[in-house]
Amino acid sequence: MLDSFRTNMKGMAIAITVVIGAIFAFSGTGTLFLSGSGADAALIVNDSTITELQVIRAISSQKQRILNDNEGLDASLLDDELLRPTVVEQLIGQALLAQASQRQRMGVSEQTINEYIIGSEAFQSDGRFDQDRYRFALQQQGYTSASFKAMLSDEMRVQQLVNGITGTVFVTDLELSTLASVTEQQRDFYYLTIPVAPIQESVVVSDQQISDYYQTNLSSYQTAPEVVIDYIELSPAQLVDPALVTSAQISARFEEELLTLDLAESRQAAHILLEDANDELVADIQSKIIAGDAFGELAREYSDDFASAESEGDLGYTSGDTFPEAFESALATLEIGEVSAPVMTDAGIHFIKLLDIQQDTYVLADESPRIERELMREATTDQLIAKLELLKELSFNAESLREVAEDVGLELKTSEAFPRSGGQGVTGIAQVSAAAFSDEVVKDKYASEVLDLGNDRYVVLKLNQYVEVRQKELSEVRESVVVSLTASESAKMLADLGAEVLAEIIAGSSVESVAKGRKLEWQVGKSVNRRGIDVNTEVRSRVFAFPLPGTESVIDGFYLSNGDYVVAELTKVVSGDVRSLSQAERGSMVAATRSINASRDILAYQDTLRENADIVQ
Repeated sequence: MLDSFRTNMKGMAIAITVVIGAIFAFSGTGTLFLSGSGADAALIVNDSTITELQVIRAISSQKQRILNDNEGLDASLLDDELLRPTVVEQLIGQALLAQASQRQRMGVSEQTINEYIIGSEAFQSDGRFDQDRYRFALQQQGYTSASFKAMLSDEMRVQQLVNGITGTVFVTDLELSTLASVTEQQRDFYYLTIPVAPIQESVVVSDQQISDYYQTNLSSYQTAPEVVIDYIELSPAQLVDPALVTSAQISARFEEELLTLDLAESRQAAHILLEDANDELVADIQSKIIAGDAFGELAREYSDDFASAESEGDLGYTSGDTFPEAFESALATLEIGEVSAPVMTDAGIHFIKLLDIQQDTYVLADESPRIERELMREATTDQLIAKLELLKELSFNAESLREVAEDVGLELKTSEAFPRSGGQGVTGIAQVSAAAFSDEVVKDKYASEVLDLGNDRYVVLKLNQYVEVRQKELSEVRESVVVSLTASESAKMLADLGAEVLAEIIAGSSVESVAKGRKLEWQVGKSVNRRGIDVNTEVRSRVFAFPLPGTESVIDGFYLSNGDYVVAELTKVVSGDVRSLSQAERGSMVAATRSINASRDILAYQDTLRENADIVQ
């Protein structure tokens, strides 16, 4: 019950998620190792700067989400500039919420962040936190450990703010009653179906009809104009050459990176906290530790830090600056598995156990493949820029692309003939087919401008051959003409018959009597709700779109997706009653309505923030 209603609410929930950002996701909003134009400000939201690189990465993430949700979609159709406005609005919204959470003094403890990192499957191997995996993931995204934690802190604060807003949402009885009157509405109706298939089977077309139809619709039986193009394609993949990167360059880059890294030791601690302990309790616990009692069980029984007690006292990893100085000093002296003597801090008395030690490593052999890829990308980028500029210069007003290809050091390719709608491979890209059929290329015989296809992929093209429109002979298209003519004739017959049947029922005949008189199928729907499965789904949907009947029933005809024609008579409508819902159904309706209200409140709050914000784009 109400499954479809909840499904609709899912879209709104996704919209909220888009607004506040995917919490904990690698969104690229942390501190990055940036240089050059990528670090330039693309947006300024009050006192926060959003870099061009952040925008580019957000566009890339949005594009990937669309591709994941639409299998088989051509990535070239997702133009970056088309996606940019939506992505920019999302980034602005996220920045405004982050600033608002900071102004309201929301915060996240270091322990909470550490617990998230330790518990994240993305950083685990065989169910345990893996320091090397954690470090590699951060390096791939351009984070340091500190900047990654700062990003998590920002996202958690935003979530706190959103939870604060949505936590105040309520649903009134009037809202539920009004909603239920629509969602639980029931309708009584009758309908008959005039199938199109028998009519199509009865249609017989003569040679003269076929000839006449062909002559009347000559333009429908012409070949589409086609072109054959010569083209030069440029992309980084074409420029990869092992000779561009040497082992000496790899070593030099490794040494540069090594100087910027913090390879500090991280220690995983567990503790038992006694906030108001007496000497007797401290001695009792210490004696149990010496006797070999399980530290985790003692933490569950005695520790006043209830959050860590549930995980056997585990506090996560520290690089030496997470906990109070006395705590860190004691932890630094322990061996793995060893428990400290009682340690006093402002929080109380601690028994501290060292669970694990993770030492960051940075080894040339491990990093060489990645560094080689990065250096190769940089080297090919330099070559790409040089060749791109040369390609633009030489192709302008070029008589032939053959010499251009030779001078730039690229391959000249010739396509198969393809229509304006596109062909295979590169000619299937809308931007390429549009240029191929432009007046500049077809009429003026110029080379196109160098087309930017995205992802550093470029193409320039020139007309090789234009294939004119040709009128197809009747013998070539006779079968197609017969199909079209039959469909046209049967559609007219069905429309005429449908109009007759509709007129009879409007005049006062019942659906049942008309159906029986014409040997048509008919059906009655009694107390059908919006999810009723006893009648045709399309019919139910159309009948629920009928206006409410007054003193007389509502009668109308419509086509189904399979071509059949239906005449329906709506006789009665009963509004839904929230009191008829079960407890579970009512709960689902409350949750769905609360979700709608929460979405409305968040968007309204965000609009208010934006009205008072200073945004520079």
